[in-house]
Amino acid sequence: MPDVRLPILGALLGAALLAAPPAEDVRALMLQARALQIRGGGGDPQEAAALYRRVAAQVPDSAEVQLRLSEALQEAQDPAGALAPARRAVTLAPGNAEARAHLGLLLYQLAQKDPAMAAEAVKVLKAAALLLPQDPEVWARLGEMAEQVKDTEGALRAWLRLGRLRPGFMVAWERAAILARGLEDYEGRRESVLALNARTPEDRHLRMLEELARDQIQAGYLAHAEESFLLLARHLPQESGLWENVALVRLQTSRFEEALEVLARAEALKPTPRLSFNTALALMNLGRYQEAEARLRTLLGEKVDEERIADGAQALYAEALLLQGKGRELLAFVREQSIRPRVAGELQVFTSQALISLNDWRSALAAIREGIERFPKVPFFQQAAGLPPKYLEYRFFSRKEARAGLEQLHLEGMAAIWSEFRRWDKCLECLEKARKLGPVRNVDVLLMRSSAYEQVGRLDDSLKVLREAQKAEPENPLVQNNLGYLLLEREQDLEEAAALIAASAKATPDNGNVIDSLGWAQFKLGRLEEAEATLRRAADLSPFSPEVRRHLGEALVKQGKLAEGAEQWERALAFVFPERADLEKRLGQLRIRMAKEQALKVPPADGVSDPILDADPSADDEDQP
Repeated sequence: MPDVRLPILGALLGAALLAAPPAEDVRALMLQARALQIRGGGGDPQEAAALYRRVAAQVPDSAEVQLRLSEALQEAQDPAGALAPARRAVTLAPGNAEARAHLGLLLYQLAQKDPAMAAEAVKVLKAAALLLPQDPEVWARLGEMAEQVKDTEGALRAWLRLGRLRPGFMVAWERAAILARGLEDYEGRRESVLALNARTPEDRHLRMLEELARDQIQAGYLAHAEESFLLLARHLPQESGLWENVALVRLQTSRFEEALEVLARAEALKPTPRLSFNTALALMNLGRYQEAEARLRTLLGEKVDEERIADGAQALYAEALLLQGKGRELLAFVREQSIRPRVAGELQVFTSQALISLNDWRSALAAIREGIERFPKVPFFQQAAGLPPKYLEYRFFSRKEARAGLEQLHLEGMAAIWSEFRRWDKCLECLEKARKLGPVRNVDVLLMRSSAYEQVGRLDDSLKVLREAQKAEPENPLVQNNLGYLLLEREQDLEEAAALIAASAKATPDNGNVIDSLGWAQFKLGRLEEAEATLRRAADLSPFSPEVRRHLGEALVKQGKLAEGAEQWERALAFVFPERADLEKRLGQLRIRMAKEQALKVPPADGVSDPILDADPSADDEDQP
């Protein structure tokens, strides 16, 4: 039988060869398809998709091909069909930023009709934002999707990031402001509201800024409140009240020259008794007593409806006279005026002091006895009540010690008034004269003397006086705290300082200042974890204290908790305090350090985890910028 196998096999091979398509140039097909895409300048995305499928058949594991196929299908109005190749592209190249962004935006498009896609869209957009932190569209869609799935915090972060990328995009800042207010995220709210008002704000943006400013005042964030009111005043320069609010912040932060400037501006727009009173207050703190006296005299002759101003004007006018040595004028004023009940105790003190300064001892004793009876809780009269009883009887007053006792009381009272207006030199002058007349009978006077010495830089003298107070009342919590803190600041006897402050804290466990001192002592001794816990408690007790926030930040930074330390320093800077400029500088240096360290930690693109495959859709993305 003839052998026919080879001819048959040859025929089969020939047929197979005839059926197989000739080898195609993948690069050429890709270029051709790209030219057909809309984003490539073409107009036939369906044909582009067909060409990409031919390429995908030859190179099925190419993320590039899968991405372009998905793009073409999306352009051809087939977003559902575009989803599978988009997911495939991300699976093949998890670190491909373009693929990740495309999938996220595609899921955003699909979620508009199918809300079930929203959770996946959020996760993919978050991953895309990590890879493309400068892409505004990714952040915008992430903000929308996060709001849709009720991820309010994630939405806030997205809108804030978009606002920083595009400062003029008001929608981002508006969304951020609304979300931040609901979340009680102070920093986010402040940033967004300020941004909304940076250029030419709409009325609703101005209302948001005014509300923020008032909340800042309520919270004690005076530096930030001043910033907000100044911005409002820039947009509404004819509103007297805004300038007045700026002045009030400056008064509260002891910047009296600056306060006078804006008070004058406010008064030029609309004079009021309150503006006049606050101007007099600024003048008093600047030592311009005659000017303050003249203004207050005019104010006292007017009808003032606001009780606080009417009360304050009487007391401040009496102080202005007393500090100028005008005792007779003060007595005449008290006789002629109808003294307001809320300041009657103060006026009784000033009357007693004026009479002593004029050596009218009989009248002074009568005024003091009346004060002891009518105002027993006023410190001046409490001290007077502690004098030997015969000192307050005129028949014994010829004795030197009785007269000296009354003069000492007067001088210590004057020292308290000088300290009220931060005239520490005058305060010390009175205290030194008082000390020559007799021993100090009240530890509070020693504490005032110590503070005055500290304010003028005489720390050795301040320490000496505190030691004297410690000897007089060793268990006094205020003495313990002040002495311990001064030892800390001078880097002296840290163990003794810590023991003193610990005793004070035990006696006053809810005093935020003392708990802050305790935490600072622990920090100085190197007990960092303990210090952090104590300072966190101090921050709970005194949330509006810049000193507490500064100390807590120090403890955190020392432990390498840089981000949280920076946050605490940022909160400290919401207030006004002497070392504010220095802390601003240190915070700037810390942020540079953090940025450098973060740059070293950035993983390579192919190391980005896949949120589709291995992430929990309900989990927060802690690495989200």
